[in-house]
Amino acid sequence: MRMKGGVRFDPEANGFVAIVHIWDNVYCRGEPEEWRSSEVFPTEAAAMKHYKTSIRPGLKQMMAEAAKGQSGIRSIYRELEQ
Repeated sequence: MRMKGGVRFDPEANGFVAIVHIWDNVYCRGEPEEWRSSEVFPTEAAAMKHYKTSIRPGLKQMMAEAAKGQSGIRSIYRELEQ
């Protein structure tokens, strides 16, 4: 599994939302499943702040728990942006 998060402008909501794309493979091939925050922000910076303070920590925790998981499961965690 591979996840990448960030923000996207939502024209229907006329604002920015935090998103997470989830692939079922490490190569990010195919269409990802997309999770969107229900909160809408007026600026990209505000949405990114929400992502970095509210969503990313949860993703990090989930990946840390997955790394401790069952034997035979290999987990690699890498943060691509700060």
